[in-house]
Amino acid sequence: MNRISQMKMYYLLILLICGVCFSCNEHQQDKQEAVSTKENKNMTNEQLREKLVMALDDMKAKAIEMGIEGVATASILNNGETDDWIGEMKVVGTPYKQKEGHNLVAIAWSKCGEVIATEADSGNPDHEKMMGELGFVGGAYGEYEGCKMAFAFSGAVSEEDLVVARYGIERMKGYIANRPDKKEVDTTTVYQPLATPLKKDQFIQVNIIVDDIHKAAKAWAALLGVPEPEIWTNHLKSNGEYPYTYRGKDIPCDLQMCVIDMGSWVLELHQVDETPSTFREFINKHGQGVHHLGFEVGDDRDEVIKELKAMGFDTERTIGIYPGSSWTIVDTEDVLGVNLNIKPKR
Repeated sequence: MNRISQMKMYYLLILLICGVCFSCNEHQQDKQEAVSTKENKNMTNEQLREKLVMALDDMKAKAIEMGIEGVATASILNNGETDDWIGEMKVVGTPYKQKEGHNLVAIAWSKCGEVIATEADSGNPDHEKMMGELGFVGGAYGEYEGCKMAFAFSGAVSEEDLVVARYGIERMKGYIANRPDKKEVDTTTVYQPLATPLKKDQFIQVNIIVDDIHKAAKAWAALLGVPEPEIWTNHLKSNGEYPYTYRGKDIPCDLQMCVIDMGSWVLELHQVDETPSTFREFINKHGQGVHHLGFEVGDDRDEVIKELKAMGFDTERTIGIYPGSSWTIVDTEDVLGVNLNIKPKR
């Protein structure tokens, strides 16, 4: 082989080596970018914790909707790649039942702990209980996008506890996917006109739930150019002669409220306590907003309630009777976007 041919071979060899090195570097870079992309896709523990709190808020709203009290707990293992579980807790009404001797916080976390240990729903009779476990039903296990989840509720009967826990799992899946699951829209329901329809001149009230009634009252007064309304506390409770019920149960609550006269109707502001009520249920589910529209229907009250019930609406969300009148909150928010308050007279 002459000198020129040798030099050509050297050049070819150098180019081949450079090509291989470039290809390796490019492959390594692609691999690093793929890893980086995967890491970016995963959420940090703090990001997951924020979603966990939202799922617990949904569990709390679900429990209130079901008319039960207790403790909701939840824990999650981030993408199966960390060795620590993060956890949060929400109290619905009470953390313990003194009369029954039940520490609901301890029971709920015991259920959660069993779920973490077994990667299955709690209360499995075939599982040999470990120290600290109580073996109660009401803890739910789930996996999604590599995350392991343990949710539990304690305070009601086992079946209801499990319903709330599983609801939390489904809500958490939605938050992880950044798409909270929505109810399917029913487009098949046909609503017939009421024989005793609500009339425009029967409209008397817009009720708004707020986080800070003093701040909201000042702002509304400034906006409308009216004096700042008086704020008082309304103690909602049954007293034997005059009942007050929330979803069929006697559950008293305190309500701060004020009223601004708008002529033929009133603007009513409410700030609620943590006790289960139609107002607490609403704010847990939606945050601040319009809770109901009020209609004064006079002697047609019973017929209107009967027809609304026949349409499929829950007419026992809240019933309050007081001297000379009453109020009935009809659960219409999933269809109308707002609840109704039906009153016989002011």
